[in-house]
Amino acid sequence: MNISANVLRRFVILPSSTRAIRELLDDIGIEVKRIEEVDDDLKIGVELLANRGDHYCYSGIAREVSGRTGAAICGPEFTPLQVGDGGPVVRNDTDLCGLYTGTLMEKVNAGKSLPEEVLRPLVAAGINPLIAPVDATNLSNLEIGQPTHVFDADKIVGDVVIRLSIEGEQAWPLFQEKHVPVPAGTVVIADEVKILAIAGVIGCEDSKCTDETTRILVESAAFDPVSVRKSSRKLNIHTDSVARFERGSDFSLPLVGAGRVVFLLEVFAGWKRIGQTTSVGAWVDPNRVLSIESSRVCRFLDVTISVDEMSSRLRRYGFSCSVDGDRIDVTVPPHRLWDVEFPADLYEEIAKSIGYNNTPTLLPLIDKGNQPSRELQIKQQVEEVLLGNGFYEVITNGFYGRGLLDKLGVAEGHPLFAHVEVLNALDRGYSKLKNNAFGQALEAVSRNMNRKHSNIKMYEWTRTFHLDEGAENAVCSERTVLWGMVSGPSRIANWSEKSKVADPIYLKGLVEEIALTLRLPFAFAPSSPSGALYDLLHPYRQASIVLNGKVVGVLGEVHPEVLRRFKLKKVRPCYFELSEEVLYEKSTNWSYAEPPVHQPLNRTLAFALPLLFPAEKIREMLAKSGADVKIVDLFAFSDEGKPMRSITYELDYPNHSGTVSADSVNIELRKVTEQIIALHGSDGVYQR
Repeated sequence: MNISANVLRRFVILPSSTRAIRELLDDIGIEVKRIEEVDDDLKIGVELLANRGDHYCYSGIAREVSGRTGAAICGPEFTPLQVGDGGPVVRNDTDLCGLYTGTLMEKVNAGKSLPEEVLRPLVAAGINPLIAPVDATNLSNLEIGQPTHVFDADKIVGDVVIRLSIEGEQAWPLFQEKHVPVPAGTVVIADEVKILAIAGVIGCEDSKCTDETTRILVESAAFDPVSVRKSSRKLNIHTDSVARFERGSDFSLPLVGAGRVVFLLEVFAGWKRIGQTTSVGAWVDPNRVLSIESSRVCRFLDVTISVDEMSSRLRRYGFSCSVDGDRIDVTVPPHRLWDVEFPADLYEEIAKSIGYNNTPTLLPLIDKGNQPSRELQIKQQVEEVLLGNGFYEVITNGFYGRGLLDKLGVAEGHPLFAHVEVLNALDRGYSKLKNNAFGQALEAVSRNMNRKHSNIKMYEWTRTFHLDEGAENAVCSERTVLWGMVSGPSRIANWSEKSKVADPIYLKGLVEEIALTLRLPFAFAPSSPSGALYDLLHPYRQASIVLNGKVVGVLGEVHPEVLRRFKLKKVRPCYFELSEEVLYEKSTNWSYAEPPVHQPLNRTLAFALPLLFPAEKIREMLAKSGADVKIVDLFAFSDEGKPMRSITYELDYPNHSGTVSADSVNIELRKVTEQIIALHGSDGVYQR
């Protein structure tokens, strides 16, 4: 949000120097991102707290400044509106609208605009002035935090009703080229024939004001924040009004906001009211009261302030206080009902008023440092392996947005589709708690490739979050994982050896090196199609990492279709992931075994397999003959137009005693070969 220092000075006294203004705003939680001198003013870019909707206006920021400095606040002028039966006919048919006001006005002096000085908040915020009624509503939102809207009254047919939309209804939102479907159950403002506005989100083209408008209906309302947020997401429309409403608006402000619009139009733009103001809605201030003890607050903050000073500081933020000895009964104002629920919240307000930098900071006494834990020592061992292989540690965010899932091709029903979501995220690109690290790893590869850096080896210790109602927090469970991504050469080429592109076999060797270092008996098995990353890795170049019969990780080459969606060309990145907790398993005591005096008898067999026939099936049958079997060669060929693979198996028959003969081995081989052909010959398997 961009604000003007000169405009903010209309509301509260500010320090004279630019540096002092920045330090003050930063210290009270209004983070300053940039300050730019424009003529005789300062344009200040600020980042506001996601849970504080009352900050999104000059009055809210001024209130925070006053809470620290004690300076008085001066709000903008507004016209007190008289509520009665002589106003426009409005009906409220939903509890999701807490309060709604409607005021009719007519133009008596054509062509007048609001003065340049009045419009300064809009210019500072980057909003182009349009026509006086629209500008007045934007000013109400920026100045006091109350979104308002104006309809062309002559385009309204019959009564105005606040209701839920029905299946099949359409609306024509502002700045859209055509009508769009409105999801059923969306709160809308409508007349007898059409939707005038999506409540709290945006008005509609067929009820908007123009230069030719002579009568307007000024609406000012307060809506349920969750309903506004859902409407905005469903329609994919985000406005300044949504930013305010979805964080919880002040239900006592609709009449004040409408009064500000009326004041601006009557005083500066040549408009006047017609009749009284209509107000509908069942909202009543709950008058939430919280009690605190000043002595406990002082002890908690390690400060010494009187009960009167404490209550005075709270009043600066709009709280009403009643002092009874050491106890303060605090009434929460409407603009803070959304975030002040417990006495601890008032502790925070007092600490903020004093200044966090002005409260004592004490470190606990420490006699001596602790020895590194076993877990830390194991992580250091693993990192030594990774660093020795040229990997660099990276740090990724704990959040991402829907766009990343779209690039991964994750749709409803996929194991990675369900997420813990942040409902009031400032940035939609960071609205989901991550349930995988794969997407961010690919984004890191993409960023490096865009910067012409193609030799990529990176790893991260991170955690993922998974929806789980049975978890201790009743929301999600967490997993700590180690992941790594490699793209490019497995090692730097030298004068005697050419570089080789890293592939899943390279990652397999890396995992085996980690296993050897930690003395853990990792094994590898075919990946299960039910695995979360199965569809994202190449179907024939991936494997599960197994420990004691349990899948604890995965490795493989990224699926070509996923690479296409990330716009990665001419690269074949490979990814591995291990559950961190398995690295802390009890290590296996390995002992040296002398090799046998008599060498095993070695044989090789080659079989032709159809392209999709698992080579593991043949290996398992060969192993039943008593041999240690491994695959040593593979090449693809075509047999009468059918794609085939030739797999060469190497069989080692133990011969510890020296009594196993070549003839007995050949007999066993002949038997198992005949069994394979008899069982799988109909599948297209034959010996080469």
